[in-house]
Amino acid sequence: MQKSVFETNGLIIEWIRGLEYISFNKPHVFFITGIRGSGKSSFLELIAAKYLDNGHAVFDLFGSKDGENLAWLRSPYAEDKKILLLKGENVDVSCSWNVKTADSVTLSDFENNDVILSSSPLYSSLDQEYLAAAKLTDLLYKRISWSKIVYCIVREAANLYYSRLKISEDQTQAKAYMIYLLRESRHMGLALGLDSLRWHAIDIDVRSLSDFLVFKNLGQLGFTKEMKWLYYYVQPEVMRKLKPNNFIILTKKGSIGVGCFSKIEWHKREGEDILKELGIRVEYAGEAPRESVDKGAFKTVSDREHAEIIRLYIEEKLGMDKIAEKLNRSPRTINIHTDKHDMFVRKNGYCHICHRVKSPYFDKLCSERTLNIYHNETPTLKASNVM
Repeated sequence: MQKSVFETNGLIIEWIRGLEYISFNKPHVFFITGIRGSGKSSFLELIAAKYLDNGHAVFDLFGSKDGENLAWLRSPYAEDKKILLLKGENVDVSCSWNVKTADSVTLSDFENNDVILSSSPLYSSLDQEYLAAAKLTDLLYKRISWSKIVYCIVREAANLYYSRLKISEDQTQAKAYMIYLLRESRHMGLALGLDSLRWHAIDIDVRSLSDFLVFKNLGQLGFTKEMKWLYYYVQPEVMRKLKPNNFIILTKKGSIGVGCFSKIEWHKREGEDILKELGIRVEYAGEAPRESVDKGAFKTVSDREHAEIIRLYIEEKLGMDKIAEKLNRSPRTINIHTDKHDMFVRKNGYCHICHRVKSPYFDKLCSERTLNIYHNETPTLKASNVM
């Protein structure tokens, strides 16, 4: 079998089927999948470096909770590139780099800066970070003309979908917006680097719009059913033993390659306090409570109303229908907010919505009341309940 090689500084791909040249002057979409520790983030950073080397910009939109993407501040690019940090409202950030509130970002910021970082530790909550991400991607929709490509890094691609849910009426609309972003990205001068632990965590419409599918170490599960045909070209044993700097790449035109790349020396180390290392101090003043917004077809639930729903449910022990009647809402809305409250408490230890309005139930589970009712009360079984 004839083999050809694509090579650029720090990146080598040996094509085992077909042949392709990867241009870092075009707004490509890269989708990377692999297990934890397989080197997905390092690969995203490598591609970002290629775009920077060609005079384009990097927008690192989502990082891990420990501020992984702040490592850019100690990269070689920090010496001669213009870097802008984004933060949430009511968050004070003290550092030697330019900092701007995410809500105040304009399109000119993408033209005037080389690296823009939206990092989780610079927001007071995950909810605030997701809402900011949604507004920033909406801003990029308006990028009709551009002088340089913006390569957007989304670590764990599902975060992009979750952020869209913050400003969408339902899941269908959120998915549609996300797919639209990918489909139209080349017209906006937007390149994308998405990664995911699981192949099926992202919809097939998203994967099919990718120009390059990159497979890192997939662990014990290997290729998914629809991708098992790749075993004709790559042995299963090879896939299980891929090192963090190795990968398999499948292009939109059907070319298949085996690649390796240089280690990213400035990448964040596991367990490292990146804020302390970089001398960044962050103080959270707390977010202002959010009011309800009239969307025409419906009215959003304010933070205080959410807290009142939880209080009525836990303290006054009212049912969904009674709370809905009292607050002039549908029982479904009440159910959504009790479920949302419990999800936040289980995931973060507290509900940030209740915390914003200083509700005493910010760390209490609604489901505990349900369990208490189940264990402490003997229900009366009626024929009408089983008919």
